[in-house]
Amino acid sequence: MVFLKPQLFFTTPPSPCPYKEGEEERKLVTEISHENASLQYDLMIKSGFRRSHTFLYRPQYNRPDYCLSVRVRVSDFSMRKSQRRVWNKNRDLIAKPYNSVATKEQYQLFKPYVEGRHGDGDMSGMNWIDYKDMVDSSPVDTEIIEFHSAEGDLVCACIVDWVHAGISAVYSFFDVTKPDRGLGSYMILWLIDQAKFRNLDYVYLGYWIKESNKMSYKSKYQPLEGLVEGIWKDLS
Repeated sequence: MVFLKPQLFFTTPPSPCPYKEGEEERKLVTEISHENASLQYDLMIKSGFRRSHTFLYRPQYNRPDYCLSVRVRVSDFSMRKSQRRVWNKNRDLIAKPYNSVATKEQYQLFKPYVEGRHGDGDMSGMNWIDYKDMVDSSPVDTEIIEFHSAEGDLVCACIVDWVHAGISAVYSFFDVTKPDRGLGSYMILWLIDQAKFRNLDYVYLGYWIKESNKMSYKSKYQPLEGLVEGIWKDLS
């Protein structure tokens, strides 16, 4: 039997919620231990935590139902017509999984994406060193999945953590000059398809705020479960 060392947690000072004016966010944070890191992560993700670099964190708000950790229940997932169209539109893409190592080609795709889609966020000012640190700093089983066109161009990529019985989608980005492809949606569908192929139960999509238009896309992947006051519940 493996025993984990006691965890040390700290809470960040309150800061404005990036998704709704008037809400304040704190984060409960702990460092990932290099000893039994995967087991620690497996346990913590089931409790609503998410990885960033070598830390695990969980947002905390005054309203317990405001920001929920969510996951797709893979065995019961079925594509909607609109999702099937996105899937078929991108069948020409070639997925290539790599160890989580940053490349300049990835960064050249990441930079215009984060500036164009999240220019008001903390990540918009990330330089090459920041990006490399985000991709390379992982003590758990992490890969970056690159998706290339038939001509060999990198059009989108997704950083993923492989956890017990699931996949955690850490961060994804894509070519903003190809909006008609639905590349963000395609990468989620690809992860669900991979989870089915590997007999995994869940794809973890991070956090979902019902009142945020930026997060509304997550509710389209049903059945979606949310962690509500410590219990995973169906949100469909």
